Amino acid sequence: MLKQRGLAVFLILTILIAPLAKFDDIDDEAELAEFEVSESNTLNGWPDVPSWRIGDRYTYETQFDVQQLIQQANVSASLNTLTGDTVYEVTDIFFINVNNIQTLAYKMEIAGSFTSGNNGATLEGFTGRLNIGYTGEDIIRVRDMAVINSEFTLDVKFRPLNLGFLEQDVAVISFDTSYNPPKEKYDFPLRTGDQWYMEFFASTSVSGSSDFFDPSEFDTAGPENNSWQVTENGIPTEDDQTIGYTGCDNSYKVNEWNVSGVSQGFNWYCPDVRYNSWMRISNAAGFTIDWLLKAYEPVGSSGVDASADPGVRDTEIDINLQAVATLPNAEQTIGIDYSGPNGVQSNTNLQLRYEMVPTLLNPTTDTNGQATAVLNSSDVVDTTNASDDYSSNGLIVWDPLNEIIGTATIVIDLSLTPVDLIAQSDAIIVTRTRAGIESILTKSIGYNALPGDSLSFSIPTQNRGLLSSSATTIEVTTPSGTVITEPLPAIPSYGEARVDVEWIVPGDEPIGIQTLAIEVDPDELVTEDSNRSNNLANVEIFIGRTPTAQASVSDGVYTFENVTIDASASFDEDGGDVTCRFSVEKRPGLIENFDTDNCIIEYNWSDGSVWNIEVIVTDDELDTDTIDITALVLNRAPYVNLSVPESIDTNQFVFADASDSGDIDTISPSGQEVTISWPGLNCNEGTTQPTCTFLASNEGYLTITAVVEDDDGAITNVSTTIEVLNVAPTIGQPELWKAGQNQSVDELGHWNLNEDETVILRAVADDTPLDKDSLIVEWQPSDFDENWTITTIGPSSQTAISWPNSGLHTLTVVAYDNDNEKSEIRTGVVNISNVAPSIEPLGSTQPIFEDNNLTFTAQVTDTASDIDTLEVCWDLDSLADSDGDGFTDNDCDLSGLEMTASWPTSGIRWITATVTDDDGASDSTSINVSVINSAPRAKITNNTDVMSLNEGDNVTLSGLTTTDTAFDKLTLLYAWDSDHLDSDLDGDNVGDVDYAGAEWLIDDLPAGSWTITLTVTDDDGEMSTTSIDIKVKAKPAEGILESVSDAVGGIGTLVIGILGIVVVGLAAFLLLTRNSGSKPDKYSDFDLPTPAVSQFSDPITTPTADSGFGLYQAESIQPDPYATFNPTPQPEQTSIPITQPTPSQTLGPPLPATGLPEGWTMEQWQYYGEQYLATQTKSQVQPQPTITDTTAQSATNSQDNAWDDLDL
Repeated sequence: MLKQRGLAVFLILTILIAPLAKFDDIDDEAELAEFEVSESNTLNGWPDVPSWRIGDRYTYETQFDVQQLIQQANVSASLNTLTGDTVYEVTDIFFINVNNIQTLAYKMEIAGSFTSGNNGATLEGFTGRLNIGYTGEDIIRVRDMAVINSEFTLDVKFRPLNLGFLEQDVAVISFDTSYNPPKEKYDFPLRTGDQWYMEFFASTSVSGSSDFFDPSEFDTAGPENNSWQVTENGIPTEDDQTIGYTGCDNSYKVNEWNVSGVSQGFNWYCPDVRYNSWMRISNAAGFTIDWLLKAYEPVGSSGVDASADPGVRDTEIDINLQAVATLPNAEQTIGIDYSGPNGVQSNTNLQLRYEMVPTLLNPTTDTNGQATAVLNSSDVVDTTNASDDYSSNGLIVWDPLNEIIGTATIVIDLSLTPVDLIAQSDAIIVTRTRAGIESILTKSIGYNALPGDSLSFSIPTQNRGLLSSSATTIEVTTPSGTVITEPLPAIPSYGEARVDVEWIVPGDEPIGIQTLAIEVDPDELVTEDSNRSNNLANVEIFIGRTPTAQASVSDGVYTFENVTIDASASFDEDGGDVTCRFSVEKRPGLIENFDTDNCIIEYNWSDGSVWNIEVIVTDDELDTDTIDITALVLNRAPYVNLSVPESIDTNQFVFADASDSGDIDTISPSGQEVTISWPGLNCNEGTTQPTCTFLASNEGYLTITAVVEDDDGAITNVSTTIEVLNVAPTIGQPELWKAGQNQSVDELGHWNLNEDETVILRAVADDTPLDKDSLIVEWQPSDFDENWTITTIGPSSQTAISWPNSGLHTLTVVAYDNDNEKSEIRTGVVNISNVAPSIEPLGSTQPIFEDNNLTFTAQVTDTASDIDTLEVCWDLDSLADSDGDGFTDNDCDLSGLEMTASWPTSGIRWITATVTDDDGASDSTSINVSVINSAPRAKITNNTDVMSLNEGDNVTLSGLTTTDTAFDKLTLLYAWDSDHLDSDLDGDNVGDVDYAGAEWLIDDLPAGSWTITLTVTDDDGEMSTTSIDIKVKAKPAEGILESVSDAVGGIGTLVIGILGIVVVGLAAFLLLTRNSGSKPDKYSDFDLPTPAVSQFSDPITTPTADSGFGLYQAESIQPDPYATFNPTPQPEQTSIPITQPTPSQTLGPPLPATGLPEGWTMEQWQYYGEQYLATQTKSQVQPQPTITDTTAQSATNSQDNAWDDLDL
């Protein structure tokens, strides 16, 4: 806004300064800078060209009335008349080249400041103070005071509210104007009524800096053709106002017109101050600028009163011409007087400059300060066409050392006589009064009038002779025929005398040229007048009529469409052409003028309204007729371009921009052209701003409407639709909480937990308000199991969770809205540490007998997820490395929580139970098992009645029913001793080992009672001894059986044989039926097949001590199959250990097709495979002990033995 105010100020000033810088068809360029100061010198009493000194100073009160300019600039402002002082000072005298002529010139510097005063300016609603600083420099030609160049700079500032700290620099701008040829506003010597004309070319360039415009836009250049006339002599007075300086009562008013006859203002030239006492620039647009002299301070002068009296120069150069006028190319002597109150300037070298030719002379003053020079006037004509001479050329004499100048004008005329009275019609001053308004008419635009006008003629009589004329009369005949005779005084050489004549144009004066006849010296009283042909003059006055203005308007169009305003039907009743000025109401209070010759213009308005147009029709005589018409211009609806995004996410702010809107036909200030509203929207900016920012909270299509209303009430609606897109939800990083604390990750970004450790997972999702509460948050706790998911509903999700498996688990969490849009997947890494299982101690050392079962139950603990997968392994022998891994205490000999085992051999067993989880973590406990040996109990069985043996019989005794653990029975050592034998031949039949083996076949028993002792020794060296007594009857005498046989005969023998077969079969049947029940083998409680070799001759092969553990249970006590034959055993006796014979090796039976039975070793198969096969096939044949008699036995005995075997 402040910049707008500054711009408004600058618009005012640029128009205000336009007259100074050749703006807007104002011809009086750089009026301020034309310091046409007149020297006190005169030419025959008329003011001649002045001379200045460096340091001469003028002060002017300056008044700027610019209110009309403000209106023309279309600025919302008011401004008092700007006032201030302007100071002009001569600062240098120097040479400058003008059109290839070395020209002496003055430099005049100008400085001033103007202000509106506090609260004297109101701009855009702000009241304040407008200040203008003005500095300039003019170059003035010395010989005729013509302006060569003018430049000045404006510094414009505005103080809102009159506050200095708010002062803003509006612009600093410089103008540089040149004139070619230099502009002559004076044609010296000055005489009342003199007229002159001049064509010149003016060029203005503008530079500077401003935030508001480009100064170069004001550059102008073009031809000008102005005219001037001296119209008045006396005290400077205008509109009852006079100047402050009181020493210029003898001033000359010089009026100026442009080529069209429009007044450009005036200068009151004051010869006493050598320059203007009042300057005014005016323009048809209505502005006026006045400079009124306040003070004059000449240098090198005495008796100066700055406000009233210029005093006298202390020293000056006076030029004395030989004649008032001269012929072309005539020589005359120029007299120079260089003196003053301070004395004469003798012997001084001077320059005489007649630059029109150019001529340069160098006279030197004598002791009286005087010098002379002869100068040819030449036939050069100056650039100003004048009515009183052929040419007037300036002459300069100057002292280069002291920079003092003397000036004069050489007037050239084409003829010279002693006396020549002239009725000088060209110098007539005609003042016309119409409707109370005075205007001066000039010959350049013609003398014309209308019926009823009052014309005042100031008629000069000039003496163009070299001598004064005598008194006479002048006779003036008005157009009405009235003759007026007035006396004329004596007129000096090149002087004049004036008479005033009034004529009121009659109301019925016909159209046409009326003549005002002038005759000087009608009675020829001046006999010296050498040329009476120029004593008569006629002044033609055209009496016409005002033109008739007629105009039509092609209105009813929209703004910016051309309206044709046609005044071509206008006419001038008195003939001739008419021109038209169209004063068009551009905006309220602003008028734009158009001058045309064809009286037709096309114009368009930027705002709709009924606009006033004033048509001023002017004829050749500058008479006018005015009519007022109107143009109806239709308002255009405002425009708006609505800019919105095509789509936007839900719950985002939509920025709707209607800034590209306006009213192209508005007159409102910038930014206020239109009012914009947004129906149905809650705009953050308010409801009447060009933009609207609002929250799009609902998905779907949304219609946005902007309503634009201009200053004429026209409305434009524009709507557009945007798609409000569902926005995917967002979710924050997951958090892991334990024991009420948010857990931090480690340096690797992992949370660290144990298996089955329960924690809380938390995550907060977000979405638009409509979707937020229905969000589904889905957790996938582990990347190892994609089917393991947990879902919650709502933006805040938490779930209790634990991980059953150790390792790095990448968890993910994602949120889904009701459109199945999902958020970014957030992840976390949980490092689950395995919790090792534990096992309770098994207790202290545990004793147990060989082959007795011992059961242990492992008490193990682990996490819930591992407890069912724990593996318990039992290493039953810490000395053995059954799995071959190099460690002896980690074998998995048995598995399971419960272990039952037995050991066939005595000793200390280190039992280790190891529990292992699915991650390989383990715990173990050990216990010592002390296996106590079970001592054997020797037992002898036999298959015959040992009490009824006969000499020579054979008997088989068996120790197989000896009791011991199953494993020890395999390794028992059987030692038999019978006191009927002395095997070691020591003479003692007792204490010998007569036989070693489980069964002893004693053949050929001798008759007698014998004690047979069995000593068994187990692998631990423990022994058991038992004995039986047998009686062997003496053998009967030989021949008994033969005699019996003979007695029976052959048939009897056959019968006995058959009977024996029957008895044997019956005995076999009974034995088989017994063996098929629960009774054990009669020799052994072991289910072992009888070896293929003799059951008595070879010892039974046994496995190694450590083999077969746990496979055999403690042996049950079997009834003795021969109990009825066995005497009561003797008490066990400990015997010395017997060295166990080395068992023979066997390869065992072939392996079955299914391979080794589960849990068997090859060594066990070698020894017990046949028994296993027999068990499986149930086809084991029980071995029967046999009694072999090496001697022949009788049938009776055989029969008896058979019955005995049947145990009948």
